[in-house]
Formats: sequence, C-alpha cells, structure tokens
Amino acid sequence: GSVTDLMRQTSPPLSIKEAAAIILQTLHGLEYAHTAPIPNVKTADGSYTTGQGLVHRDIKPANLFLHQIGDTTLVKIGDYGISKAFDQAGLSGLSMSGTMAGTPYFMSRPQLINFKYAKPEVDIWATAACFYYMLTHTYPRDFTAPSKDPFRLVLETSAVPIRQRNPSIPKSLAEVIDHALIDNPSIPFKTAAEFRQAVESVL
Repeated sequence: GSVTDLMRQTSPPLSIKEAAAIILQTLHGLEYAHTAPIPNVKTADGSYTTGQGLVHRDIKPANLFLHQIGDTTLVKIGDYGISKAFDQAGLSGLSMSGTMAGTPYFMSRPQLINFKYAKPEVDIWATAACFYYMLTHTYPRDFTAPSKDPFRLVLETSAVPIRQRNPSIPKSLAEVIDHALIDNPSIPFKTAAEFRQAVESVL
C-alpha cells in the first residue's frame, strides 16, 4: 500500500523514525528522477530531444508506495502522470499555459503560480509537506475554513509552524521542516540532496 494506507492502518501520527525513513528514501528517489536522462521529449518545433530530469509535480502520501522486503521497507514514488522533463519545461506541449494539476494540500505557491515551468524544488516542498503530514496528521496549511477555495489558500497563506501542531517534535528537526516549507517568494531547498542532508543532520 501507500503511506496513506499505512496511516489508516496505524494510529497517526507516525513516529519520527518511521516518517524520516520514508522521507529519506523518497528524497533519494527524487535525486535520481530530477537528474535522469529522459528520452523523446517533444520540443516546440515538433522534433524530439533527450531531456534531463523529471519533476513529479504531485508528490503526496498516496503516491509514496511501500514495499516490504523481509524486515526492510522500500519506498517507491508512483504516479508520474503529470511529470515533466524540466530542462525542456514549456516546450513539450504537454501542459498548456494556465493548466493546473496536482493536490493543493501538498502544493507550493510557486507550483500553483507557474505550474507549466515547475522546477525540482516544488517536489522538495511537497516532500516536506508529506513529512509534516506524517508527523502531525494535518496539512501544513490551514485548510479548515469550508468557504475558502484550497488553491486560493495556497496563494494567500503560509505553512503553520510544525511544533504548533505537534510540540513533541525536536526543535532542530522542526526548524528544518519549517524552513523547507517556505514558499514565498521562493523555496529555499533547490535539490533533494540539500533537503536530505539537512534532515540527516538533525536526526
């Protein structure tokens, strides 16, 4: 099943040890995806070229699949249906201007503003949002107002500091997660490796 299934089967939130193991594997996967050669990327003139790196654009707990091998849990990132070769962003014709896709609860402001040209950092933000969710069982932003459009809330609000949701989280880890969830005017962690190393430094 997925991380969503795991959280339904247990009493959320997950422990720091369990959530961090999932997130670190996810970041390793994104390190590869964001740099992998991508064949047959369509360019503006209709020809095809080799791209470099995929941006997933819909990282969320339901797309993080868990595979048990003996005593080891392997995390697999699924559903690359709206991914894009980011070095050819905007050239493939796969996403028209103004097109929105993804899940607002795990979406950063830059992704919503400029979905067509999304860069790897939007996946890093979403991964941090998943980490936040696993440790608090709540979304980083406050989506509780029923009259508010969730996409508008992405544009107008920031993440709630994680220790306001779960005071038991160590301050050093909370600071890394809160920093990763900044998205105005930009996302601070630009690569999966940067965020992974920051998480590892406080565990």
